Amino acid sequence: MAAKSKHADETGQEIVSYTAAEDELPSEAVIAALRTATGRAASPGQVGDEQGKLLDPIFRSVDLDALDALFRSVYGEPETANTVTFTYSEYEVTVTAAGEVVVRRR
Repeated sequence: MAAKSKHADETGQEIVSYTAAEDELPSEAVIAALRTATGRAASPGQVGDEQGKLLDPIFRSVDLDALDALFRSVYGEPETANTVTFTYSEYEVTVTAAGEVVVRRR
């Protein structure tokens, strides 16, 4: 079962932490974390922010198929150190091989 939390770091910056379920793809975890960060329902193509406007489609920031392929053999194994960080709109998104996604506003 996936776990998510929304909290502030030591500087007051809002952070969303999302831990994927065992059967959840990295791309699905990223979409779920961005939904939590933006407060809006979303499809893989578009994610809306809390004011209701649409942000750039996610494929302009990251290739979700490539992300899934990158973590396919190691996803969910905490002993690996693979991470990917990318910028999506005003957010920095970090994905780890352990199935964790961290989203913070830049």
